[in-house]
Amino acid sequence: MNIDFLKRLYKSRLVKSGIWFTVGTFFVQGISFITMPIFTRLLGTTGFGIVTVYTTWLSVFTTLITLGLVATVNNAKVDFKERYDEFASSVLFLATIFASIWLILGFVFKKQIGTIINLNNILVMFLIIQSFFGFIVDFSNAKLNAEYKYKKYLLISISSAILNTILAIILINNFKSDKYYGRIDSLLIVAVIYGIILYVIAMKKGKKLINFEYWKYALILSIPAIVHLLSGVILQSVDTVMINSMLGPSAAGIYSFAYKIGMIMYIVWLACNKAWVPWFYENMKEKNYEDIRQKIKYYIMIFSIMGFVLIFISPEIGKIMGTKDFYSGLDYVPLIMVGYYFQFLYSIPANLEFYTKNTKLLSLGTLIAALTNVVLNYILIPRYGAVAATWTTIIAYIILFLYHYFISLRVFDIRIFTFKPFAYGILSIVSSSVIFFLVKNNLILRYGILIGTLAILGYQIKKISIKLMKK
Repeated sequence: MNIDFLKRLYKSRLVKSGIWFTVGTFFVQGISFITMPIFTRLLGTTGFGIVTVYTTWLSVFTTLITLGLVATVNNAKVDFKERYDEFASSVLFLATIFASIWLILGFVFKKQIGTIINLNNILVMFLIIQSFFGFIVDFSNAKLNAEYKYKKYLLISISSAILNTILAIILINNFKSDKYYGRIDSLLIVAVIYGIILYVIAMKKGKKLINFEYWKYALILSIPAIVHLLSGVILQSVDTVMINSMLGPSAAGIYSFAYKIGMIMYIVWLACNKAWVPWFYENMKEKNYEDIRQKIKYYIMIFSIMGFVLIFISPEIGKIMGTKDFYSGLDYVPLIMVGYYFQFLYSIPANLEFYTKNTKLLSLGTLIAALTNVVLNYILIPRYGAVAATWTTIIAYIILFLYHYFISLRVFDIRIFTFKPFAYGILSIVSSSVIFFLVKNNLILRYGILIGTLAILGYQIKKISIKLMKK
């Protein structure tokens, strides 16, 4: 491929930030992925289970305690461009007020809360504290994303991940019993340390605590999005919970293993979205609609290629990460990846809803998808086993995509999206999955198709790059 074209491409803020956000996200998620066997051995099944329950509730508590205020970051970058630091410090102070109220309520009703979520009183208080400081870290990282400050993002993400892992191993080994406290303590300590540092930095830069304009703006955006955020948690976690209840822990363990492998697709999307959203907001503000349409085509094409590659190499990834006891779950992985592909597709029109501040409609769609997933799981898992959960997830995300696509046609006067690029993307991911299942047991044929397809695509991309260079 033309070297000059690649150099020019790398100068693009969208491409450069996308690359480095991908590197950072993969590094952080990679550490979590690689260290999973270490913590399962150090904690045992009971301890690992308690940590899993704790981290699951952490996502819920963070959304409730801070009212999903992190969802306001990208919009504020556009609407308060010259006062962005003021907005950040003021909203963080608003979150501080909410967290203080929750801390008092949590202390008074810790027994009742603990009974509901099946955690002891100490962990209930840990949850509330970590939810707030974890929010500060998430809010600060989201702000860095919006500002394309990927170097600072990388510094925070990578250093906290490394510190968390080292501290966890040290603390776990210092507990004679209830070793899960070592893992949870490390999560809490690192969140508090980084949260305090980032909080102080934000306050020094913004120098604004109380501003009702910022507060009203943030709450109008965030409160309707709470249902969306909580429903998203249900979509990602309910499958394993229901399989455990209906089929037992062994089936849940195999599905959970497959789900973690399939989440590679989610990690890729997460990294791409961090770069895409700030660029999309800026170009919407500048009314560069034609450029957005073109970039969407390339965005879907590139993600489809990555999805094709991940599906075709998924058996080898699974065999590296797990033992033979888990191999029966490898057939779930491509289907889980297809589900995440539709999550990627729905995020494109959903970003327009965030931009136009139509978060009420956003929440309704996620709630419908989450309820559909739960109902279908309840009906199909007892009949068809754990594989049914992969299909119900795909159906839920297809509903989300169609919902958000048609909503996006109504929330904005100008047609930003056309269905054609999405249709090509859907056709490519479905074809990739069908071909994979036909050749999955023939390693030579499977990799022959993979390499041959990538060679053809590489040639086509080279032709496109030459045309773009001439322009």
